[in-house]
Amino acid sequence: PEKDDAGVYNTSIVVSPTGELLAKHRKMHLFDIDVPGGITFKESDTLSAGNTVTTFDTPFCKIGLGICYDLRFPQYAMLMREQGCKLFIYPGAFNTVTGPPHWELLQ
Repeated sequence: PEKDDAGVYNTSIVVSPTGELLAKHRKMHLFDIDVPGGITFKESDTLSAGNTVTTFDTPFCKIGLGICYDLRFPQYAMLMREQGCKLFIYPGAFNTVTGPPHWELLQ
């Protein structure tokens, strides 16, 4: 997590081979779920949402960066594509209860 005066964020950074910070993405789409008789998980109880589309340039191509549940929002990917991204990276940690249905839909 990353903390500043405005809140706590689920943040992913990209660092170049020389140690330069290339990008910092704050997860935009927080995952809140309450399954009756099942699990309750609310990132918004602890985390603040980011509000920036994150892209960065590499020698190979322009890359878009999201985090985990950001993957479920095609509008976000379309914004990165409009900015010229050829590759999208979404580090994630889907849990064993809600994760499999998300991956099945995305295959």
